[in-house]
Amino acid sequence: MSQLNEQLVTYAQEKRLSPQTLARWQAWSAEDQAALFVVVQVLQLGENQLRDFLDWLEEITARDGGAVRALLTRADIHHPLQSTLSRNDKLKAVKEALRRIRYPRLSRLEAELHATVKALDLGNRIQVSFPLALEGEEITIELKARNPQELTDTLRRLQQCVDDGSLLRLFALFDEV
Repeated sequence: MSQLNEQLVTYAQEKRLSPQTLARWQAWSAEDQAALFVVVQVLQLGENQLRDFLDWLEEITARDGGAVRALLTRADIHHPLQSTLSRNDKLKAVKEALRRIRYPRLSRLEAELHATVKALDLGNRIQVSFPLALEGEEITIELKARNPQELTDTLRRLQQCVDDGSLLRLFALFDEV
């Protein structure tokens, strides 16, 4: 048994991974197994998280070609792993990077939506948010006010954005989902 295989088996035993998950991982090339093992060790992935990573990495490489090891050495994935962030923040950053790679169109659209909201310059009294993964049909607009005058001013600002058509771009982008 190779040293890498021994490490995978030991990790699987420590984390109580199912034989199916371990076998799926071991079916990859040794280089890809090793690249994922580095990530798994840093992030201390359990069964469900590891299965998610296997799914995502397999989907991305099947669609885009290339090897898992090349994907995992990308700066947007590699840098968080080397950072001083907490384990949870590292996990969040790596998952978000994989999500952007896995769903490039959705990620571009989200970035455009956020840039459009920023360009509206609505101030801190108007918050615009979108459903998670842009699933749903509604944009949420939240107004904050400490008094009736602030509410009036905030409503006026929002109405101005409706009247001048600047909010139309936001809704047009959202309709592209």
